[in-house]
Amino acid sequence: METKIRTRFAVHKSFNPHKLILYRFKILIILITTLLNYKTLAQTPQWEFMGLAGEEVFDIATDDSGYIYIGSNGGVFKTTDNGGTWIFKNNGLQVGLINKIFIDYEGNIFIGATSFPNTGCGLYKSTDGGEYWAKIADTLNSKLVNEFYDITIIPNEIGGIMYASNYYGIHRSTDNGITWQSTNFTDPGARNIGKNTNGYMFFGNDFASWFGLYRSTDLGLNWDRHTFLGVTTLVYLAGGSVLASAYDPGLGSCGIYKTTDDGLNWLNTNTFSGLSCPIDFVVYSNDDIYASAGYVYLTNDNGISWLNYGLPGQGAFWLATDLSGYIWSGNHLDGVYRTATRIVPVELSSFSIEVINENVLLTWVTATEMNNQGFQIERRETKNEEWINIGFVNGNVTTTEPQAYSFVDKNLETGKYQYRLKQIDFDGSFEYSNIVEVEVGIPFEFFLSQNYPNPFNPSTIIKYSLKDDGKVSLKIFNSLGEEVRTLVNEIKPAGNYEVEFNASNLPSDVYIYQLTTPGFTQARKMILAK
Repeated sequence: METKIRTRFAVHKSFNPHKLILYRFKILIILITTLLNYKTLAQTPQWEFMGLAGEEVFDIATDDSGYIYIGSNGGVFKTTDNGGTWIFKNNGLQVGLINKIFIDYEGNIFIGATSFPNTGCGLYKSTDGGEYWAKIADTLNSKLVNEFYDITIIPNEIGGIMYASNYYGIHRSTDNGITWQSTNFTDPGARNIGKNTNGYMFFGNDFASWFGLYRSTDLGLNWDRHTFLGVTTLVYLAGGSVLASAYDPGLGSCGIYKTTDDGLNWLNTNTFSGLSCPIDFVVYSNDDIYASAGYVYLTNDNGISWLNYGLPGQGAFWLATDLSGYIWSGNHLDGVYRTATRIVPVELSSFSIEVINENVLLTWVTATEMNNQGFQIERRETKNEEWINIGFVNGNVTTTEPQAYSFVDKNLETGKYQYRLKQIDFDGSFEYSNIVEVEVGIPFEFFLSQNYPNPFNPSTIIKYSLKDDGKVSLKIFNSLGEEVRTLVNEIKPAGNYEVEFNASNLPSDVYIYQLTTPGFTQARKMILAK
């Protein structure tokens, strides 16, 4: 068993003592006011203590393997067994506290931190699950104050732009952090840099001199301040809405502010009154939103109303969800807790995905079912698009025996796809599964499929595959060799395609359809029988 090493650092010169006092005062106010404000759920979820008693948590993140990472004093704690064992991962780090943990699409882990000593490096990257941390962004680390608040990639996929904020503003990189470009925001405190589904970027700032909700319309090169609120955290919702936890210095109170017009206007929903500003938001795969403000709160209507989701100890600070259906909370000087998200009526024991040519096979198994009408299968092509319903599979009502299900999504073009199951009860209640993602790849060869149906009247489907980009023509000829229709005549990228041929104005005959691309020609017969 690996030995756990603990390292603590004293508060050093980059810390602002007034900021630290205000931070502790804010914690106290949150803990007091949240005891007074909200009713709990009829059945409060049972939170389970997962270790790190007495540890001050500054951020929490989970990866696709189900591993949990905790940012703390001097380094990162990691568990690979759901909190059974925590290992301190600080090999290569010289930091005081961790302000942000970010995990990219390839599983690389980035941390933005307060450096120790102050002339060290506050931005690090690990490519091996935290075993070793390498300093990055050397051009951003030569300043007197070396404190990083945020690090993210938008979108979190190949070609995404990396953004980092430190004491001297926001910086962007288009080459994975090798070189950096400064933006017009050159002050401290930018946090929760993100982009809504309409393409507008935002960040919040709770440093008094730079209070505000800031917006960019040019991918983060230029930022405009749209409010003078002290913003603690932001969350980006489907449809382009954004929620912000913010303090209004004029009113002397906190609230959750919402924009539905891409940041032009922010409405105080007054959901959290008094001084109880939520510290963190997290969105689960079924679009439930959780907020931490001493307790954990839940909304399933985009912030219109909230329910107390409970939590023992000294108060929830930082939140994360995992692929197993749990929400995790890092508490103030009280370690780590977790509880299940809203209970799914059907116990799903597995959900997997497989690509077969241009088709996607979804398979899932339930351990038990109660009042299960069935599963609606939903798909989206990118994280910013709406989910669409592509099919339904009937359930087995009520059973204690394992049940296996499958669904095939056919004839997909090349690209990335996400899927989820919407399990529906006979009373209309429903829950969502975890999201699974797959990529339908570029075909290995050119191919022209036999039309279906064949014979046909009056329409049929013709499918073809292109392994390279290029000019494509798909033409129809009659039995005399005369061209009667051109279905495709354009440049197309590599991928899988299908086209419908409607022959309602043509006589019965044996027709030839021919696919032609640079270096490849193939023809097949089809029968129109009226």
